[in-house]
Amino acid sequence: MTQINYNNTIPEIKRAYSLFRRKYALPRMIPLTIAFLIVLVFGVDFVFRNSSSFTGYILIALAVGMGVSLWTRPIMAQKKLVDTVSELNDERYTARFFDDRIEIDTEIIPDDGALTEIVAITKYGVDTVENPEVLEQAEKQIIQPETSTIGITSEELFSVEDGEIFCLFVNRALIYIFPKRCLTDEQAAEIRDYFKNKAI
Repeated sequence: MTQINYNNTIPEIKRAYSLFRRKYALPRMIPLTIAFLIVLVFGVDFVFRNSSSFTGYILIALAVGMGVSLWTRPIMAQKKLVDTVSELNDERYTARFFDDRIEIDTEIIPDDGALTEIVAITKYGVDTVENPEVLEQAEKQIIQPETSTIGITSEELFSVEDGEIFCLFVNRALIYIFPKRCLTDEQAAEIRDYFKNKAI
């Protein structure tokens, strides 16, 4: 079993999303772009043949509008993702690579400046709980790691490696990022061999 501890930075998340888009979105976007270009050519042809016809202008507007929407949507989705991640507290991860599964623990690092407040809802309203034992127990629960399990045979998996990160795509919906800056050369080689041996 290989185990690694790591965190992810915003540039690494952007890089992973770019690799994800190249793998899954680009193959769909290219044929659609070609179709929109064909519609655009028909529209321009209509306008040249009969400049008073609205058909050509409608086709041009449709092709340009759909093309711009197609290529700007992923950029907006990436911006939204980065904005959302930026607002969250830092997270630490521990990944364990087993023969039949990968387990990833996510531990949210509490904001040092944030004060934890526990409240109790009663029939008289909401009251602050000031019992130190209750507060200490609640803080322990907040940083309790959450474990995700990825089945090697039960999931649709695809891995990508570039100069800075390993990416694991799960069912075209999830991205797990393993940054090389957090790995020793030996760990990087073990992960590379793991993905290769599992044909991921």
